[in-house]
Amino acid sequence: MIKVEIVTPKGLAFSKEVNSVNIPTVEGEIGVLEKHMYLMTLLKPGLVYFDGKAEEGVAVTYGFVDVTPEKVIILAEEAYTVGEIDVGKEKEEFEKWARKLATAQAMEEIGEITKQMERARTLIELAEKFGKF
Repeated sequence: MIKVEIVTPKGLAFSKEVNSVNIPTVEGEIGVLEKHMYLMTLLKPGLVYFDGKAEEGVAVTYGFVDVTPEKVIILAEEAYTVGEIDVGKEKEEFEKWARKLATAQAMEEIGEITKQMERARTLIELAEKFGKF
């Protein structure tokens, strides 16, 4: 078993010992088992799920992942159970950022807008796939 904690600026969002955890990273999805090698990487928006049960996962946004042989700490800007995602709000956010992209000029601005659009799009997709409407 490996201990997994998901921490946001609001506090501890998840803490449990599991057999395995799958994590979305900028390099792709990684699977972590007990006694995994040390690893630190960037988190990207997606679903963190445990023991192969995607339907019971936690949606996360950007952050960092710290893996040790005994523990995984995920530091995320946001974390939600899929049922907590407000699809209407996220669609509004996506549309707002899409309008801003049309007038953006600086590369930094385009990068930030693209990041926010990816965040909203991913949360919408997860809610539609796993949410109970």
